[in-house]
Amino acid sequence: MSLRESASNNTRTRAMNEFERQREARIARNKSILERLIASNPAHAALHAERPTPAKPRGPRPKQPTNEADLRRSGRVRRLPAPVYTTFDVNDDLGDGVSARKRAKMTQTSSSATTKKYFSSSKREAPSANSLRALNANLWDVYANYLGEPIHPPESDRGALKAAVVHALSPVSNPKFSKMSGIQEWKNCVALYVNVGDKHGNAYDNVFTRAGSRITWFAQPRQDEDSPVIKSIMKTSTLEEESVEDAMTRAENGEEAAPKYVDWPLHLFCRMEGCEYVYCGRLKMVDVDTKKRPMKFTMRLVDAPLLRGSEHFLGLVDLADADATSS
Repeated sequence: MSLRESASNNTRTRAMNEFERQREARIARNKSILERLIASNPAHAALHAERPTPAKPRGPRPKQPTNEADLRRSGRVRRLPAPVYTTFDVNDDLGDGVSARKRAKMTQTSSSATTKKYFSSSKREAPSANSLRALNANLWDVYANYLGEPIHPPESDRGALKAAVVHALSPVSNPKFSKMSGIQEWKNCVALYVNVGDKHGNAYDNVFTRAGSRITWFAQPRQDEDSPVIKSIMKTSTLEEESVEDAMTRAENGEEAAPKYVDWPLHLFCRMEGCEYVYCGRLKMVDVDTKKRPMKFTMRLVDAPLLRGSEHFLGLVDLADADATSS
């Protein structure tokens, strides 16, 4: 090895050590904030007490052929930690009646118009074969296997970070997609790709709020309320999501133990620049500034209670100390 190569390797090692140091410090700081949130508020114990009892099998069931993919999926969810609830998760808007009234007013004043607008069919060119718009993403597979986990690219192509996510979602081996776009439109959902920190491990300011349960996101400058992908995002504000308890119950006790899984239309993948994407679950729109360009969205991470138990997630976010004293 030449002196130049040796110096280059040493530089990369120092950079990685600093990156890991910052990550470990962030995880420790976030855990401390969550502990204070849980200790100072009754929401964690109250919501755990309300968790429904899993349905018991009525009798012995006939043995089904073993499917290795199913075992892999169910095993992944069973390893999820117990949900970590904060007061921000009680009725979604605990201590924030202004936000609740604002969203209710927005829904009431434009309910008929938005229903017609969001769900009306706009004429678009038919998607080409194997393009993402023509494919239904394998959402339950990804939810079961990767919630709060990084999606690693193959050893043969360590730089294919977004491609790794696409192939995890895709029902075909050769989907067509843009490597540059941070918004992917599938037949059954929209996937958002967000950089939450730089390549040195420094988290960006004001990305996550409310103990990691909210994220601020900006659309592309050319997009407006009539853009099909924006319609898909905005319609989530009026949809009723499946609870994390139902998702866990289904994974732990079988498909019959919880309501049938229904594809959710908006999903989030986050990373530090240059690192693997971590699947951060389902998103639901809370608020939007349609007059701003680019449009500014506030989204709720539906699966935040589960994500708070993931060190990969806690290594991405910077929870605000103020959250630990909010009520």
